Amino acid sequence: MNQAINIDIGTSGIRAQLLNLMDSSVLRTAILSRNPLPGANVVDHMDFAISYGQGTAHEILVSAINSLINNLKPGKLKRIAVCGNPIQLSIFEGIEIRDLAFAGRNALEKMRVKPPKRDGHVVSGNEIGLSTDVDVIIPPSIKHEIGADALAMMIKTGFLDTHETCMVTDYGTNAEMALKVGDRIYTGSAAAGSAIEGQQISKGMLATPGAIADLRLSGGWQALVLDEKLRLVEGPRINLRNGTFKATGYPAKGITGTGVIALMYAGLVTGIIKPPHIEGDKIRLGKGITFIEEDVIEAGKAFGALRAGHLTLMHEAGIAYENLETMYMCGASGTYVDPQKARFIGIVPATPKRIVQCGNTSLELAKDLAFDPDYLSYLNEMKKSILANHIMFASSPTFAAIYIQEIALWNEGMPLEKYNANLERSGIQPIPQKLQESIIERRYERDIRELGKSLEIMEPKLGFFATIQCSSCDTCVQGCPKEALSRENESFRVNTARCLGTACRKCEERCPEKKFSINNFKLELPEAVEM
Repeated sequence: MNQAINIDIGTSGIRAQLLNLMDSSVLRTAILSRNPLPGANVVDHMDFAISYGQGTAHEILVSAINSLINNLKPGKLKRIAVCGNPIQLSIFEGIEIRDLAFAGRNALEKMRVKPPKRDGHVVSGNEIGLSTDVDVIIPPSIKHEIGADALAMMIKTGFLDTHETCMVTDYGTNAEMALKVGDRIYTGSAAAGSAIEGQQISKGMLATPGAIADLRLSGGWQALVLDEKLRLVEGPRINLRNGTFKATGYPAKGITGTGVIALMYAGLVTGIIKPPHIEGDKIRLGKGITFIEEDVIEAGKAFGALRAGHLTLMHEAGIAYENLETMYMCGASGTYVDPQKARFIGIVPATPKRIVQCGNTSLELAKDLAFDPDYLSYLNEMKKSILANHIMFASSPTFAAIYIQEIALWNEGMPLEKYNANLERSGIQPIPQKLQESIIERRYERDIRELGKSLEIMEPKLGFFATIQCSSCDTCVQGCPKEALSRENESFRVNTARCLGTACRKCEERCPEKKFSINNFKLELPEAVEM
């Protein structure tokens, strides 16, 4: 049986499937519950690669993907197709990424950085370092900063084919978004942070079995949990008023990004949550599962980045809220979230006439390429015709003006009336006070359309190792916010998938003897790591 593998290299996790080329079916699905690179978002991953070596970052990512491939147990493997944002795909392939970090041409010339072409192409697995030497198909970026995942969401939703004024967003850590007005497309990428996928939340997790993914009002609040086939089923019943829960239905293990959105909605409408505070300081969701005030702050940052991104695109395109006809929602969070709750929170615009939930478009584009390698030529031709105006939110005065108000709203409790007044002073349209009725269309039951005969969730096992002769005070171990660091005698290990990377470095900062340095660590093979 000839087989292929399609892979979505996401910032918060990696999904892969084994495909039967004879009948175009999915045989098995495997998921890495975290991206193995240190850091909480794609900027952290890029900074880690530049600071500690692109070769090291490449080896970490490829080793983790090898573990996924081995877990799928392929037989007669013919090819692999991948999809993801430009940073993840560049690290995976082992090509230059500094052109993605430094926008100025002068800076790149000083560093003698030559930006690589990011057209769709085919490389050998051997060349990349994969455990199997087959063709690896890498789709094109629209521009160097607008990746294959953005192309996937535009193609697989039907966004490019409609004449409507519409918007599409892939709700993830690095939230890609695009607005289409006539033939013109405006794109952006909002660093929403991993809270939108359930990470950076105290009891957060990816959209995997056991994750609370929604709350429904039914004689009290009923948690909806993802089961072993990633379907929403009833879980614990939650009493927000008295801070109790009743363990019923499918057992909950944690809460994912869509569950956070639903909980924030429930907390706001009942008055239990008044950002950034929670009545009683926390909400109990299940045994050992709590939602705390620090989680409200993390969620607010993510919600604020998404709404600021949407508003910035509409401002740059010169369209009013009421002009937006269709909103396409992609990714796991875009699939499982209740669109009405998402609109109340502000991460979906208030006025589209239609909202369409479309699933994991990145994995689907990789699947298309795995089944039909000739599709790559079509994608390379198509990208030439996409007239995209990319807005760098990091340097956009409009985005900055809006995001400042979002932080004040979520993290300081500023009233919405003052938020809108401040926007109007900056020449930006205010948020509508009333939600327009919308037709909701959910195309697929799960974010992954087909699972095949089995689904396996894996935890990356890669780590850094170092021998440090010190007093063994464990200040570094105890100070790690993600419990990524462990010690046995003089042997220290860092679980790269849990480490927050260069944005944290608390282990180095808190070492009283100044002996701890990540620069002294070396990468271990997955088989050798016991975390």
